[in-house]
Amino acid sequence: MRDIGINNVIRIPTKIGTEFFKRWLEFILPFHHMTPKEMDIVAAYLYKRYELSAAIKDDDLLDRVTMGADFRDDVRALCDMSLNQFQVLLCKLRKRGILVNDRIHPKLVPNLVADNNTGSFKLLLLFDFENEEMGKTV
Repeated sequence: MRDIGINNVIRIPTKIGTEFFKRWLEFILPFHHMTPKEMDIVAAYLYKRYELSAAIKDDDLLDRVTMGADFRDDVRALCDMSLNQFQVLLCKLRKRGILVNDRIHPKLVPNLVADNNTGSFKLLLLFDFENEEMGKTV
């Protein structure tokens, strides 16, 4: 694979909060197929996880605290859902593999640093085209 420059940059203005995490989940929708309400829940959990990541550096502990009963009520309130609706959606998220062992699937957690001085999150998409005649990448 040869080194290539960046061809296109698309700027998406947003604030770090549930809005960012909701946009992140919308962007990767083809990989998880969550409903909008399910994305609301996961975005709220991701935001709470991000807030705590400044104080808790151990990922296992961070996941246990974020997914614990204390935060469940906060997330439910953030999503403005009834207890029954929230529990049903959590059950669906577990069945679909979004929540695994009371953790958000690691592939859905963006790699953000709490003390990021750049004020941005960069995502690189690399479309690696194959040359059909040679079977190699172009």
